[in-house]
Amino acid sequence: MPEKIIPHDDIERALHGGELCFYYQPKISFLDGKISGAEALLRWKRADGTLVSPDSFLPDAESSGFITTITAVMLVTLIDDIERIRKTKPDIRIAFNVSARDLFSPYLAKMLRSFVGDKRISADNIQIEITESAFLDKGPQTMATLRELVAMGIDIVMDDFGTGYASLDILSQIPFSALKIDQGVVRRMTVDAKNTHIVRSSIYLAREMGVKTVAEGVESAAAYRYLLASGCNEAQGFWMSRPLPLDDLTALIARRPSWPSSGLGILYNAWVNHLSYRRKILESVFALAMGSADPNSDRDDWRALPRLGLRHAPEHCQLDQWISSEGRHYFTVEDYQRLKIPHALMHETGEKLIKAARAPSPPALIAEMTQAFLCHSEAVDAVVSKIVGKSFAHALTPPPPEQDPKGDLEAGSEFTSEISPGPGAAFDSPQSQS
Repeated sequence: MPEKIIPHDDIERALHGGELCFYYQPKISFLDGKISGAEALLRWKRADGTLVSPDSFLPDAESSGFITTITAVMLVTLIDDIERIRKTKPDIRIAFNVSARDLFSPYLAKMLRSFVGDKRISADNIQIEITESAFLDKGPQTMATLRELVAMGIDIVMDDFGTGYASLDILSQIPFSALKIDQGVVRRMTVDAKNTHIVRSSIYLAREMGVKTVAEGVESAAAYRYLLASGCNEAQGFWMSRPLPLDDLTALIARRPSWPSSGLGILYNAWVNHLSYRRKILESVFALAMGSADPNSDRDDWRALPRLGLRHAPEHCQLDQWISSEGRHYFTVEDYQRLKIPHALMHETGEKLIKAARAPSPPALIAEMTQAFLCHSEAVDAVVSKIVGKSFAHALTPPPPEQDPKGDLEAGSEFTSEISPGPGAAFDSPQSQS
């Protein structure tokens, strides 16, 4: 049954009467299983305590342009809320949804710059979520606003990724820090393999772009576990927690709940990123070698080859980043040396190989350098395979007997059942989480 549309005057009175507020749905980090942030979801709470569905007033506010006024007023409320949450978790990251209309005006960046400058919040405390459709008509002011937000250190997240609006052109121009996979796609993973492929492809694309992934609409332990194993970075959904009023969110954070976690998915993604570098090197060398063997080819034809974003320094590789951070928990000093040295040599050889192919160099030299490159890569793969095996064994080891035999897998239902989502639960259906 369609929502009853509420008159614009009623919406305006509710805004200025203080009836609009935020509910917060926690985001869980797959790396440590802790609450890493939350999404601020707009709610209309009448004086009698009943909540009005967002679907009954936000579409009108968007079409009329009143949404920009709502954003400006509620941004102040959001900053007040973040200040309260920071008392319990100083590094909290709260995602705030803005519309395309908000980006057309410079006020959004100016307000946030003021709040950050006054040190009421840190730029790391807030993220801006924007739907794919907001970029269908990206003008100079939109791009200027986004650039200013990024310059401040504020993360830009593409919301509802996978709904069909985004294009590679948009992804290549907007400085996103994360892709948020649409909740409908995430839910349908359990019934349709195509949706699973979309989720996996989204994680792969984000990894290649060097950005994170967030999955929304996680409503089962099975979906959570799959995303954990796939290398997704964060998740939100009813299985972990419904959207909560501010006081309930701070109470939940204070209790320090935890959900299943593992670095295995991150390691897998880092390994695939390493293999992607190897593939790009081989593709480039092959294309360059073919050009040098063609008598009709110009010496500088390599400049016309597609840009692959090759960055040869090892520290730019996700595998090296993993080795130098959370990966240290997964291997011995001997493993570290066996992995670090050949990995550095592989990248060094890869850079020399590209330069030699561009020169151009004799085919025999190219073949010899390619073989050396592959030997270093195989040495890395051997050590990583060993670490993956250890990680699997560790992840599948049952908890000690003195722990809760249920483990953490039921923590989501335990914590969300103890904190009531309030009278808005009727509107927090899976279809209206955002």
